[in-house]
Amino acid sequence: MLIAIVCWLAAILFIIMGFLASRSKKPAGIYSNIKAPNKDKITDIRAYNKAVGWLLTGYGLLQAAAGVLLLIFQVSDKKAGNLLVFPFFFGAIFMMIIYEAVIAEKYIKKTGETHEKQRRSN
Repeated sequence: MLIAIVCWLAAILFIIMGFLASRSKKPAGIYSNIKAPNKDKITDIRAYNKAVGWLLTGYGLLQAAAGVLLLIFQVSDKKAGNLLVFPFFFGAIFMMIIYEAVIAEKYIKKTGETHEKQRRSN
């Protein structure tokens, strides 16, 4: 039961972070140790933040679902800890893959593109 509550608290945290990211005027980041990209490196800040917000919200919903499943199946705390590796650990890795392969690829300009546009404007 305690682990299900922890899942829900984590879910609430990520859903709130997703909501705030989607409403932000500044570029939102998902990595704690890396700053969010600069405004000039993003092609569409609003769409970028919306995508990051949906990503964080989806991760939060995954955590909430894990908490519900733990209660439905009455899993012991020891087994629950082992089972939560999948939604938390692999879910986080999947979230990073989606961010890098889809969101960053679509909305963040490559370094060469920025320099190329600067050269053209001069």
